[in-house]
Amino acid sequence: MKNKIVLLSVLLASLPAAADWNQAYFRGTANDWQSESMVKVKPNHWQIVKKFNTGDGNNPPSFKVDRFGDWSENYPINNYVVDPNKTYEINFYDDTNTVIVHEKLPFDMRDETMYFVFLDRFYDGDSSNNTSTGANMYSADKSDFKKYFGGDLKGLTAKLDYLHDMGITAIWITPPADNINVPDSRGGAGYHGYWGRDFFKVDEHLGTVDDFKALKKKMDSYGMKLVLDYAPNHSNPDDEGEFGALYKNGVRLADYNNDSSGYYHRNGAIAANGQDWEWDDAWAVRNKTLFNLTDFDQRKGGPARQYLIDGAKFWVDLGVDAIRIDAVKHMDKEFIQDFTGQINAYAKQSQGKDFYFFGEWMDSGADATGSNFASIDFANTSGSALLDFGLRNTIENALLGHHGTGMYAINNYMKLRDQKFTSSDWQVIFLDNHDAPRLSTVLRSDATNFGPGKDKWGGRQSIPFAQDRVELGLALIMTSRGIPCIYYGTEHYAANFTTNGFGQQGNDPYNREMMPSFDKTTPAYQMIKKLSKLRKESFAIQQGSYIERWISNDVLVYERNAGDDVVVVAMNLGNSTSVNAINLGLANGTYDNVLGGDQVVVANGSATFNLDQNEVIVLHTKN
Repeated sequence: MKNKIVLLSVLLASLPAAADWNQAYFRGTANDWQSESMVKVKPNHWQIVKKFNTGDGNNPPSFKVDRFGDWSENYPINNYVVDPNKTYEINFYDDTNTVIVHEKLPFDMRDETMYFVFLDRFYDGDSSNNTSTGANMYSADKSDFKKYFGGDLKGLTAKLDYLHDMGITAIWITPPADNINVPDSRGGAGYHGYWGRDFFKVDEHLGTVDDFKALKKKMDSYGMKLVLDYAPNHSNPDDEGEFGALYKNGVRLADYNNDSSGYYHRNGAIAANGQDWEWDDAWAVRNKTLFNLTDFDQRKGGPARQYLIDGAKFWVDLGVDAIRIDAVKHMDKEFIQDFTGQINAYAKQSQGKDFYFFGEWMDSGADATGSNFASIDFANTSGSALLDFGLRNTIENALLGHHGTGMYAINNYMKLRDQKFTSSDWQVIFLDNHDAPRLSTVLRSDATNFGPGKDKWGGRQSIPFAQDRVELGLALIMTSRGIPCIYYGTEHYAANFTTNGFGQQGNDPYNREMMPSFDKTTPAYQMIKKLSKLRKESFAIQQGSYIERWISNDVLVYERNAGDDVVVVAMNLGNSTSVNAINLGLANGTYDNVLGGDQVVVANGSATFNLDQNEVIVLHTKN
């Protein structure tokens, strides 16, 4: 994970008026002070990207903006100084005579819109691999949710057009590594990818290495980043199936009962024999087995550490751009620091690119307490960001209308994120995932004992009302600080009300249904498309500050601000209302709602927002 990008905003007070600018030229130490045309990206907005190395003599790297490109006018008086050995995006606005400079990193996820694909449940592009290890691990009628449904790499490749059109720019896939070849005692298969047996092979149900390469090639043609889900905490069950069998490119290395080299911990399971206190004990959580999944011993100098690092390098060589690390709570931070450091260095050396990491720490967030409190330090110091479960839970409660929640809670959490996380804009924000009931399920359910601990109740909302609430939630994560991630099917309001063996409605495995549709006309799909475009265009959305501008328990108006780039978002959970927000960073003018419909007039930093229930208005600076 990278450091925060510095924003430099400077005023060119002596430059000529806007009407005089037919072209803008860059001159600086980056091009030996030669005249170089800047690109006009919008009316009155010019841009160029330049890498600055050393300065000029004893002077630091610097540049000027030149109107004619021939030094015929003596302006500006001062150079604009930047740091050496960095690349910058230089933006010049001729109507306000302003230069804004952003450091441009070689790899940056903060302008991406990520989509989480459950590979086996997305699309079947090759039916020949459905029964690769026997029909007893495949559910042809898609009724047995613990078996393979047939989705694969070719299926994802075939549907990239659908995702590209929606504005998706990064795809997180469930682990494609080879999983166990026999079902567990309940007939379940490793359809999910988290029962790994060989981290150096593609699972035969998902396809081949060539299929993986073909996927990556097509994604590259669309400018999409591929995010690998990687599970270095464990292999597969230690008490059934293949009993923790571990291979390296087909060569057997160990299993739980035959482990002379010490790949695995042998400390028993967390909270075994009723010792529930172990869930809050750091040593037990990190050195004992999570349920019955054979726990890697990632000690420094041990064989498992090298195996896991080399396994990740295998996928780096296949072109993955980022890694989501499964179950980081259950591994030592020192191992994750070593893992992220080595993989990042390897990617730089072999591929010439930087890497991004984010991890899964269940129920982590800026409001973490108890055993999860360490997740904040982890996010700030491990080299890996985190999935922000705290924000997800806060949004879900507000959309449900639970007592004591609402826009106050969301706004307070947004501010807390900036206090607790060194870089809140690097954390991954989301509404749905594969470890909790889908948001549409929760909002529509009439259950009274909902959630992992059965401590929630369903929203009992009508289908249209729940869909509006999903869209409001999507708008919130798409315009907040952080990297938004859409769970497959959310754009179609996917929901499942089946109760699992633990009495949890709509939870694992019933939040992992086959992709319901590839229709591009749903309001949620169209909203994601519009807001992903905004994310690409707006530095304020990518990295700007979060500022509350109007707040009640039902209504929130907030601003994302990065100098001349300003986005204002207004949303309403309650009955139709009008609110007047002041001190907005938007210039005077009439603004179209990015999402369509309303226009809003801004005068002297003030604007009135007329909001129906569940409505969202998004305004962006006019350049």
